[in-house]
Order: sequence, then C-alpha cells, then structure tokens
Amino acid sequence: LVVIAIIGILIALLLPAVQAAREAARRTQCINQLKQLGIAMHNYHDVKRQFPPSTMQDAGYENGTLGEFFAYGALAMLMPYMEGGNIYNTMNMSEPLYVPGSGSSGYSISAANMRAAGTLVPLLLCPSDASRSVSSDYGVAQLGSANYAACVGTGRNFGSPFDTDGILYATSKTKAADVTDGLSNTAAFSECRLGLYQENATGALPGQDMQAVYAMIYGPVSDSACASAGLWNSTNNKGFLWLVGELRCTAYNHYYTPNQAIWDCIGYDANNGYATTGWHGARSLHPEGVNLTLADGSVRFVSSSINALIWRGLATRAGGEANSQY
Repeated sequence: LVVIAIIGILIALLLPAVQAAREAARRTQCINQLKQLGIAMHNYHDVKRQFPPSTMQDAGYENGTLGEFFAYGALAMLMPYMEGGNIYNTMNMSEPLYVPGSGSSGYSISAANMRAAGTLVPLLLCPSDASRSVSSDYGVAQLGSANYAACVGTGRNFGSPFDTDGILYATSKTKAADVTDGLSNTAAFSECRLGLYQENATGALPGQDMQAVYAMIYGPVSDSACASAGLWNSTNNKGFLWLVGELRCTAYNHYYTPNQAIWDCIGYDANNGYATTGWHGARSLHPEGVNLTLADGSVRFVSSSINALIWRGLATRAGGEANSQY
C-alpha cells in the first residue's frame, strides 16, 4: 500500500509536467506557423508592392454580384507564398466564392473553389485548438477551418474592416512605408479560437467558454447590443473557412484584449456589400496569452493581461504610439 501510494503521488506530480511540456511544444509549433505567415506576407509585398488586404471584398456590386460573394481573405491570397501553390492552383478568385445552391443559407461554394474549400491546411491550424473542421455547409462535407487571422485595426467605427487604422484592412493597399509606427510595433496576424458549438443558436448566450462563441447583431454593434444578443454562431462557427476574409473567420481587431472574457460580436454593414463588422478578438488555448505576428515578420507572445491602450496601439499603422514594452 505504501509503494502504491508513493507511485500515485509520483504520477500526480508527473502528469502536470508532461502536459506543460506538450503545451510548450504546441505553442512553439504555433509560433513557427505564424512566422511562416509573416514571411509569406513580405514575399507578397515584394511581388505586389503592398501587403495583402484582410479581404478583397469591395462595397456594392462586382460584375453584377454583391461584394460579399467575393470575400476571399488574406490567407487565400498568401497561399502561393507559403508553399501552398498546389492548393492555390485549384482556386479561381476571379469567380464569386459563393453561388446560389444547397447550403443552409441558400448558397454553395463555387465549383472552381470547392476543392480548396474542403481542404484542411495544417499550417493554418493551431495545434492547441481543435485542429479539425468546425462546419459542413455550402455543399461541402468538411470545410477547411483556420485559427489565424489578419489584423484590420483597433475596432473603431463599429468594427468596420473598411478604411480603418490597421495594415491589413479590407481592400487595403498598404505599403511598408505607410507603417510609420514601425513594422516591429504593428500587429499583422494573431490567433483566434475555432467555434465548436451549435450553429444558428437562439436564446441567451452561453456562459461557459465564451472564447469559442460569437454574438450576432443585424446592424451596428455596440457593447449594450452585444450583451443582450439573442442570436449566436449565425450560419457558421468561428473560423469555419480559411478562404474567407470575414471578421468571424480570418480577420480580427484589437477592440477586446487577448482572451477577454466576453463573446466576440459580429454585425452586418449593408452599405458595404453586406460585409461583416464587429469585434473579433485574439484568442487562444495557450495559457495566459496569444501569439502575435508583427509586421516585420517576427512573432511574440502577448499576455492576456496587457493594457488595453497598449494592445490597441499595436493595431494601428500610424497612430504614433510608443509600444516598446508589451
């Protein structure tokens, strides 16, 4: 009995150490993946003479089609610059991403992009999160999910991704010279949690695991409207498709601090091609913080306790903030 008791104590001491070592390895892998995004972003800049926008979606109509149907995101544009040429060659971003079809919203992925939409890209999935598809919709049995998102700014103007203060905002054409705050002081990419809950849910928002849920508002977002929302995970879970540059997928802002205990909140802007607006925060399952890719391509771990003003200062390209300590 004494020997069994000693063995039990040793196991109890050993398991947390093993779990900590595994998480350290997962966090290191996540950092390496975000570094690859930073390198790809600069390779893109070398070729295009600008950084990629969070989404190519424009306001109004394109070729007679609403801009929201061309909501290809930064990760899709960067794919050929991070050894994803084979996937990129299966895509056609000159066609709408969504077309009328059999999905829950009455739309399907266009035929030219069906294969890419159904591909899980390990480089875009944090190993500490679910690392799997979180939605099956738009005529695809398994949509390729993503944890990483482009920073559009601080979340000002109701979280609109258009003409805002980050470097990778919607339809942006930001050059390195435009980032007067300094590339090493400006956020480019970070992590966001995948949603793993019921889609199109109504009623009170869940009180547990707020990080993986978003509230849905049909109109401008506000703190009070988000707190009283009665619809959540509208249409799809967070991060449901890596091709999409919507705020609930592969774009985020710094309105909320990392892992803040509040639901992300998404609205719609009918004046800009029905683009999603709102507050999608940086979130992860790493203890006490998130990994952040800066515009110079480096990656830092940022604590969840970071001051909100400093965090928002990191999101701006030309705000004049001094962010040497974070």
